[in-house]
Amino acid sequence: MSTLRERKSKVAKTYIALDAEFHWDRDLHELHRAMDPKSHRRAVAVKKVMATAVFQFTIDEDGRVSTGEIGSWSERDWIDEKGVVSKVFDYLRAHDDKPIVTYGGLATDVPILLLAGIAHGLRLPPQLIDQPGRRGPRPHLDLGLQLKGGGRTWTHLSQLLLRMGVPFDLVAAKSSVPRPTSDAEWQSLRDHVELDCLLLAIAKVGWLVAQGTDGLRLEPAIISLIEGFLRRRPDHSLADELRAYAANLHGIIAVGFDNAA
Repeated sequence: MSTLRERKSKVAKTYIALDAEFHWDRDLHELHRAMDPKSHRRAVAVKKVMATAVFQFTIDEDGRVSTGEIGSWSERDWIDEKGVVSKVFDYLRAHDDKPIVTYGGLATDVPILLLAGIAHGLRLPPQLIDQPGRRGPRPHLDLGLQLKGGGRTWTHLSQLLLRMGVPFDLVAAKSSVPRPTSDAEWQSLRDHVELDCLLLAIAKVGWLVAQGTDGLRLEPAIISLIEGFLRRRPDHSLADELRAYAANLHGIIAVGFDNAA
C-alpha cells in the first residue's frame, strides 16, 4: 500500500520555465540579403542563441508552490551557440519527465533552438521533438498560445505581468539586450535571462489560478517563487526590487486577513 507521501508525490506537478536570448548574425544576414534584398535582420533564420536559462517550480495537490534549480548558460562560458544549446539540451534530457513552459516559444524560441540543433548536429531533448500522434501530457506548454486560445489577439508577456501588478521596474527589465562585450555585460545578460524565467513562472501560476487549480492562491504562490529564486540568486541585480515586491504581496495578504476578521 502506498504511503500518503507517495500518493501526494504522484499528483505534484513540476514545470521548467525556459527562456533564451538571441543575437542576429551579421554574416548570415548578408548571405540572405545576397539572395533576397528584402531579408530582414529580425528573421528567425538569422538569429543565434547567445544565452538560455531554466527555472524549476512545483505545485503540489494542496496548491503549495516550491522551487527547484535555476540554470543558465551563455557564450561567455560555453564559447558559442553550439556550446550553449548543447548544455540546455543536456539539461532538458536529464529532466525529460518535466514539461517546459515558454511564452511565445512556438513562434520564436523553439524554431531557433531547432535550427541550432540542425546546424550543429545536436539531438533534441524529448520536450522539443516533434512526435505526431503523441499521447499523454504535452511536454511543451506555450503560455502565450494558451492565452490566445482560438482568438486572434496576442497578449505580450509584459502586458500580462503589468495587469497582474508586477512592478514596472521588473517588467521593463524584460526588454531585449544587446550582445555583451564585457564580463559585466555577460553577468547582466545572465541576470536578465534568469529573471525572465521567474517572470514566466509568475505568469504561469496566474494562469493556473484562473483555471481553478485546487488550493493555489496568487499572492502566496508568487511570494514562494520570488523567495525561492532569491535563495539561489541573492546577488541578482534586481534582488532589492524583488524583495520589495514580495513584501508588498505580504502586505496585501495581511490586509485581506484583517478585512476577513
